[in-house]
Amino acid sequence: MALRAMVGVKRVIDYAVKVRVKPDKTGVVTDGVKHSMNPFCEIAVEEAVRLKEKKVVSEIIVVSCGPQQCQETIRTALAMGADRGIHVDVPAKDYERLGPFQVSKIIAALAKKENVNLVLLGKQAIDDDCNQTGQMTAALLDWPQGTFASEVTVDGESLTVVREVDGGLETIKVKLPAVVTADLRLNEPRYATLPNIMDGGGGSRAPDSTMARRDGARPSCPESPPALFSSAAGHRSRLFKPPVPGGREAEERNFLKNGKSTCFFTVIKPPL
Repeated sequence: MALRAMVGVKRVIDYAVKVRVKPDKTGVVTDGVKHSMNPFCEIAVEEAVRLKEKKVVSEIIVVSCGPQQCQETIRTALAMGADRGIHVDVPAKDYERLGPFQVSKIIAALAKKENVNLVLLGKQAIDDDCNQTGQMTAALLDWPQGTFASEVTVDGESLTVVREVDGGLETIKVKLPAVVTADLRLNEPRYATLPNIMDGGGGSRAPDSTMARRDGARPSCPESPPALFSSAAGHRSRLFKPPVPGGREAEERNFLKNGKSTCFFTVIKPPL
């Protein structure tokens, strides 16, 4: 059976950057610092793309929670081969309070809404090293999980996952739908080239929906009549228009003008 996969991606300070602590010791300096996709999330995206190349996965949806800059991370995933992106808009002032539990609730709600049967996540983020989101997402969905995966094989309606554990390697078999977290040796991610990011592979396509997080609650985003557009590469995206919570403003932003079609998505702003 063809799977629909959802991959969570996180924007973090680039692994090659020397992190500097703020003078007041309240955190690290992020302004003007290079950010990129969390390396473990990148491995999860690559695994989803490889499964799609094997005709095991039919569609890849990437999800990122955070400020507007997270759309750059989504574009990188699209350039690697993902089909659609969803940006859950969390203002920068609230982002530091966004923990694994809140992210898990968002991903679980979106997995149900999108009717996916495989969730792929990095085993941890290199900024907080929590290693919690995958496990909590599986618990919220009541799905089996294969964590620290160094090899994933789809066999009909089940997955065989080779896990890296302290004592060596452990092989488990889980039924689909399932949650898998990617370890370092699962694969070697492909390079997302600049032409792919700037062209039809990613850059000319914005995330097909942007939603506002409401105090960590599950996002509610009923689908409007689908508005479809095609990029030069032939990809298609859907337009969602979330309801505007009380006291918030919404504006339509034009993200694609290629002479033939225009894509709009809704950005929800919190009250001042």
